[in-house]
Amino acid sequence: MTLDMSEYKPYAEMGKSCETREIRDKRIVWPLLERDVFDGEFRSRPISRKDVDEAAELWKMCYPEAYGSPIEWPLYPDQYESKVAFRENWEEDSTDKIYWMQVMEDTKDGKLIGICVFTKVDKNLQIECSFGGLHPDYREGKAGVSLVSALNDVIAAMEESGAEYLTAYCETWHNITQYLCLKQLGFKIAGIFPGQYTRWAGENREYRGCEVHFYKLVGDGEKYATKPAEWRLSPEAKELWEIMERINNGI
Repeated sequence: MTLDMSEYKPYAEMGKSCETREIRDKRIVWPLLERDVFDGEFRSRPISRKDVDEAAELWKMCYPEAYGSPIEWPLYPDQYESKVAFRENWEEDSTDKIYWMQVMEDTKDGKLIGICVFTKVDKNLQIECSFGGLHPDYREGKAGVSLVSALNDVIAAMEESGAEYLTAYCETWHNITQYLCLKQLGFKIAGIFPGQYTRWAGENREYRGCEVHFYKLVGDGEKYATKPAEWRLSPEAKELWEIMERINNGI
C-alpha cells in the first residue's frame, strides 16, 4: 500500500552527496550454497528439516551463552519451522523466511560440526551475520580453516542476493571472530556496544555482554549512501568517525 506523502517533508534535505531512487518493493533472496570444503572432508549446505534437533543441540554446545537472551530461539527445535529457510522448500523459503541457517557437516558420518545463522531485513536490503559456531571438538585444525573458507563463500553469495548492507557483531570473550570480520571477510569496524545483550553465565545466572559491531556496503549500497560531507556530527562524533576511518583504511 502506497502512502500519499506529498504534504510532508523530511527534517533535513539529505541525499545530495549520493544517488537517490524511487521507493519500491525490495527483496533479498537467500542464495543456495552447497559445496564441499577441504578436499571433501566437510560440506557446507543449508539446513534441512531432518537436521533440526541436531542443530539445536549443536547451538547449545557452540553458543550456550545465548540462553535467556533475545537470540535464544535456535536452542529450541520447535522454533525452526516458522523462522528458518529449509533446503526442501528452498524456492519459497529463500524469499519468505527471515533466517538462513547454513550448516557444515563432517562427510565421514554426516555429523553437524559447524553452524551459522543470518537474518535479513528486506526493506533495508540488509543482512545481519547474526552468529555462528563450531563444535568444541572441531575448533582446531582443518575444521576451523574450512569454516573460514565456507564463510568467505557465504559473504560472496550474499553480494548476489540483492543485499546492499551487511552487518555483523562479535563477542568479546575472544577476538577470533573480530579478526575474521576485519581481516578475512572485508568488514569495517562500526563501534563497540558495552552491555548490549544479556548472556548466560552458567547455572541460572546471566550478565550483560559487550559486542563489537561491523558493517560492509555491497552491491549498490555505496552508491546510495550519504557521504560525511553532508553529515551533521558533534565534535565528539566527528572525532570518533575519523578514528574509525583511520583504522578501517589501514586494514
